[in-house]
Amino acid sequence: MSERLIALASGVHEGNPPIASAPDMVHIAAAAGYSAVGLWVAPGENWHANTSGDVAAALRETGLIALDIEVIWLQADADPDPLHHEMIAIGGEIGAKNCLIVSSEPDRERTKWLYADLCERASAAGMRACLEYMGITEVKTLDDALDVVTSVGHPAGGILVDPFHHERVGHAPEKISEIPVDWLSYAQLCDMPQGGTLSDAEAYFTDAIDGRLAPGEGVIPVAEMTRALPHDLPISLEIRSRFYRERYPDPIERAKAILSQTQKFLTQHGL
Repeated sequence: MSERLIALASGVHEGNPPIASAPDMVHIAAAAGYSAVGLWVAPGENWHANTSGDVAAALRETGLIALDIEVIWLQADADPDPLHHEMIAIGGEIGAKNCLIVSSEPDRERTKWLYADLCERASAAGMRACLEYMGITEVKTLDDALDVVTSVGHPAGGILVDPFHHERVGHAPEKISEIPVDWLSYAQLCDMPQGGTLSDAEAYFTDAIDGRLAPGEGVIPVAEMTRALPHDLPISLEIRSRFYRERYPDPIERAKAILSQTQKFLTQHGL
């Protein structure tokens, strides 16, 4: 069995924010056998005055690590957002390791400026600012992400790989090896029943939140993608899946099934 740190991603328990509260997510992940958890942070929606304390207590009780918080979504023509700064501060309060960032800012230089601001904030909070590339944002490809993160050059910066988006923008698995190891703090894992690119934004989004499977259950080259990452890199199981929601309505059973399949996959492929 793999000794990697494995987190239950917040998106497994679908919703925006997820249906399960942040403290509940910690307990669900622990009950299902995970060593870490990802948390959706939306101040004023799912995150209130006592939430950080409740989450910190749950993490202490279970011994889990908060692998990431999400999602900081940079918007077009926006200045540095106090809400984003608050999210990073919350991540620092609970000891999260990473914050997940995506960008809908079409001006690349402004994206770099906004990202540099977040890197500074993340560094002060003891976190990494991990930029995820995806076809429905303005940082669509790994090359785009490398441009932003390398240009900013902040030691708290990073790039987040998600097999779904890596496949959907047409990248080969070995392209992951172009990421300098210093830019990798963690990665996501998932599989899909169909490979290839998607150009329709609505179909892309729907597939991203409904169409995923656990690693080894689909057809995309997840093993090759995982092999291109450092062998001990922490992973987050980002299985946003209608199949799993319908087959396993109980949140703990869903999380257990995803973890069990992933552990079999990692063992089978020597990962």
